[in-house]
Amino acid sequence: MDEYVEVFAASDITFAYLMKANLENAGIPAQITNENLQGAYCLDGMVPRVLVPRNRLEQAEQIIEEIQHASQNEQDDELQT
Repeated sequence: MDEYVEVFAASDITFAYLMKANLENAGIPAQITNENLQGAYCLDGMVPRVLVPRNRLEQAEQIIEEIQHASQNEQDDELQT
């Protein structure tokens, strides 16, 4: 069984599920930890985290970077209009 490692720490559960869905659409298995903390007082960085198999980490990081870059470009475009 593959060891799962963190690839993304989300600000809320919605973003965690969005990243999980995008990774799974790319064929990368993904899991979410701390998903039941929504609305709870979070200590010690206990936020929803997306995990992937260690051997798929680099590919997953690239996908997340592309998503974040596209999102930032979209926000920049909205500010310019």
